[in-house]
Amino acid sequence: MKNYRFFNTFLSLSLIALLLSGCGFKLRGDVEALAGAKEVTLVLKKTAPIQLQQSLERAFKRQNITLLENAPYRLVIEEIQENRRSITLDRKGNVDEYELLLLIAFSVLDDKDQPVSTPLVVRTERIYDYNADAATASFLLEQEIREEMWDTLTTRIVNQFSALTRQQ
Repeated sequence: MKNYRFFNTFLSLSLIALLLSGCGFKLRGDVEALAGAKEVTLVLKKTAPIQLQQSLERAFKRQNITLLENAPYRLVIEEIQENRRSITLDRKGNVDEYELLLLIAFSVLDDKDQPVSTPLVVRTERIYDYNADAATASFLLEQEIREEMWDTLTTRIVNQFSALTRQQ
């Protein structure tokens, strides 16, 4: 009886997976880059955080877009803003919650240094609880949230880059 139940469950899940993949269903997040957008030159300021550069490199690699010195398109990161501010205080006046804000302004240029579109901005913000009694844990939580925020922004940048270069 157990073997029949296992076989039935396995067969059902396999059938669902087959139907979903057959109808073209894909998980959200990654947009495949089309021809013409397979190569890009990344232009960052020297003051850009290393997390941004690493996250952009990972996002481009996931999309099979190669970073080159002389590519047909240039992605120029023009402005990076990071902000952390207190949102709520407890009754003693200690910080209870912080808000993290990351903003990146960028533009995409073609091989003639002409803008492909108007300058674009991506931003994300997160609020997290801060516990002064567990400052180390709160610091590690903040670092993890920041890393997720960088990944979110770079995925958005790569998706917008792919969409813009597809139109060319």
